[in-house]
Amino acid sequence: MELTNQQLVDHLFNPLRASFSSPRPDGSIILALLDESDSTVYSRVLAKPQLDDQGAFAQSLEEIRLELAVRAGNIPADLRKTLKEQDSVLNYRTA
Repeated sequence: MELTNQQLVDHLFNPLRASFSSPRPDGSIILALLDESDSTVYSRVLAKPQLDDQGAFAQSLEEIRLELAVRAGNIPADLRKTLKEQDSVLNYRTA
């Protein structure tokens, strides 16, 4: 993995540490995010096209960040607003 990509991933997911597998036969790699005890807390396969295109790589990282935020119950405010505007999230009131 390129050093710049490694640094970007490390910066985005701090305090988690990123680990990249060796390329698989199809050119894809596995991105693993490790905690302070080196336990894997998240992993995802990144396909060769995602690795070759900087925009696709950045989009993949954003998707991972969003997934981690949702898992932690921290949906970003802008996403929450968008979902409400699209009526994807219903507001329930108890009387």
